[in-house]
Amino acid sequence: MKILRKSHLVRRRQIERTRTERKVLSVLDHPFIMKMYYAFQTTEKLYLVLDYCPGGELFFHLSRYRRFQEPVARFYAAELLLAIGHLHKNSIIYRDLKPENVLLDAYGHVKLGDFGLAKDGIRHPTQGAKSTCGTPEYMAPEVLNQGGHGFCVDYWGLGMILYEMMTGLPPWYTTDRSKLFRRLRSAPLVFPKEVQFSPHCRACIAGLLEREPRMRLGVMGLRSAMRHEFFYRRINFEALRARQISAPIRPCEGWQQFQSRSNSTVSDAIGGSEHSQFQQQQQSSGGVPASANRGSSSPSITAEALDVATANFDESFQRMPIETEDYEKQQQAAGHPPISEQELNDQTFRGFTFDGDIDQSPNSNFSPGSGGGGRGVV
Repeated sequence: MKILRKSHLVRRRQIERTRTERKVLSVLDHPFIMKMYYAFQTTEKLYLVLDYCPGGELFFHLSRYRRFQEPVARFYAAELLLAIGHLHKNSIIYRDLKPENVLLDAYGHVKLGDFGLAKDGIRHPTQGAKSTCGTPEYMAPEVLNQGGHGFCVDYWGLGMILYEMMTGLPPWYTTDRSKLFRRLRSAPLVFPKEVQFSPHCRACIAGLLEREPRMRLGVMGLRSAMRHEFFYRRINFEALRARQISAPIRPCEGWQQFQSRSNSTVSDAIGGSEHSQFQQQQQSSGGVPASANRGSSSPSITAEALDVATANFDESFQRMPIETEDYEKQQQAAGHPPISEQELNDQTFRGFTFDGDIDQSPNSNFSPGSGGGGRGVV
């Protein structure tokens, strides 16, 4: 569940970004894109109920492995290619492709998330959007140059991720912001000698990172990129979309093995019929011991179980407090005036509520211009 504090969004001028994310998620249904099931609000907060991705961020796994072998990079690039192809089919551009925004589900397949910078109504490869937005290290030259951009911006982002999966860092990386922008605009693309790139992989990356968007791989649409030699006859896209190809990284295998060992231990200890009853209790409680659901004071979940269950999350995430600090109180304590009723009122987030089982309402401020399931209500 994604929880957003309304005052925080007003202070940081992210109301439109939140509207965009809610609007875009309501029309998307794809195996490699984060799915929104419900959206609702209270007087203070907004809530989005999304797919749970226990595999963590692709960035986390890339940091752990340092870099991926080419078949692994090809697999995840192919899933992302299908994801952005689905976005473009719905006239949506993503504009913020980076490993931190790519999550893995329990089986290791990608889920593209965080649609705050997405824009709908874009059907042209090089025109339609003008905002300068995105993460600096991954920005396309046409975004930096503020000359307008279209869906080709996402193929640039795919090239950046593919390069980073192969090498461990995005191309032209530097902490000096002005130097970074100069490199993104004009520095040659260098392939490190210590990394083995196949000729097809080099050509694919070079095609995706073509600075002229009208010459970029993908300008002719999804199928033109799918037919590139890097993917052609190496990836069965139909089977991939149906999730019939096993992912190279199985992030929750350790948890499954741990549960299997735990069940075996319990079976040896309590015998057949009682073990069957124990399994039924586990299934009804989502794998959590029944005593834990009843709020028992006994330590039902062991430290080992927690370590295995959170193995795919960065340590900083594990240390986050359950209750976040009140950003609005901090701002007022720092001398900033309180948010006015004009900035935050009943109409500010009108139409945010969403139920995926209810038809789309044409009158919602959050509802897209066309298509999609779900309804926005006051």
